[in-house]
Amino acid sequence: MHNLRSQVTDFFSPNMGHQIPLAILSVAVVLIGLWISNVLYDRGIPNYVSRKFGHLAGGIAFLIAFFFSGPGWPIMIATGFGILLLIARLVKPEIIRGVGGTGRSNKVIAELWFPWVAVPVFAICWLWLDKPAVAVTCLLFMAWGDGITGFVRSVVYRKAVKGWWGSLAMLCVCLIISAFFIRPFWIGVTASVAAVTEQSFGEYGIFKWGDDNWAIPVISMITILGLMAINKLL
Repeated sequence: MHNLRSQVTDFFSPNMGHQIPLAILSVAVVLIGLWISNVLYDRGIPNYVSRKFGHLAGGIAFLIAFFFSGPGWPIMIATGFGILLLIARLVKPEIIRGVGGTGRSNKVIAELWFPWVAVPVFAICWLWLDKPAVAVTCLLFMAWGDGITGFVRSVVYRKAVKGWWGSLAMLCVCLIISAFFIRPFWIGVTASVAAVTEQSFGEYGIFKWGDDNWAIPVISMITILGLMAINKLL
């Protein structure tokens, strides 16, 4: 764990200026993903599929975050997109129709939770505990793990529904992610928690009051960090 002074120093890394191109790349990837989602939605692709391309692009941005020297840029980029998406939803929701907005029920704000949840995850895992790999892992569980479910739905069920085939595909993706980022790997096997969370939360899940876009990374983070704490790995 870092003390307050080191946390501030880590956030405002002296290398932040040199990493502006990396930040621009991250932003560009997300914008391209949002654009692709809109194009696919306009061509008749269901929103439960088109929005998953936004998931994949967001995942690439989360992966890029791992190459920053500190959590400053990732937190600022996530905050910025959170604000922009909120403004878009309130002022002109058709701009984000491919991932939400007018393309989805007004009661669901999943596209907003996507960047919002990254802020506390990066802050807790990276800024406070100096565990950037855990932050990236938990966010990729949401971005790529949950992202694969939409494609499975389109092939197997051909409708927006929670299904165990989608959860199985998500589990496989999350285990691969864990294999790259979490040590020891047995802690990463808690990827099963992410798959169960995806199945349980969201507008088609058991707990409709909770969106899976925040539930997956938060519950995964608590589980992984909890196991690390028990085994004195923090």
